[in-house]
Amino acid sequence: MLYSIIVLASLTLGLVALSAFVLVVHSIRREDRRRSLTLSPRSVLSSGTRRILGLAVDHTACVIHPEYACPTCIELEREVRV
Repeated sequence: MLYSIIVLASLTLGLVALSAFVLVVHSIRREDRRRSLTLSPRSVLSSGTRRILGLAVDHTACVIHPEYACPTCIELEREVRV
């Protein structure tokens, strides 16, 4: 009886870990395909994946060197000028 509970619990935890891994990989691929790492996250999954991976975008280089600015900063600069 105890053996069955241990096996069931380990299988459940294994499936939870595998599904979390699949969700993180899916979110990484979606962000890469959209080329949206400099934008704010579009979903809770994207936000959670960025938090798990420790990904943060620093825009100070865009301010220091505007000629090499990222697309987000270029778009914000256009909106301010208009």
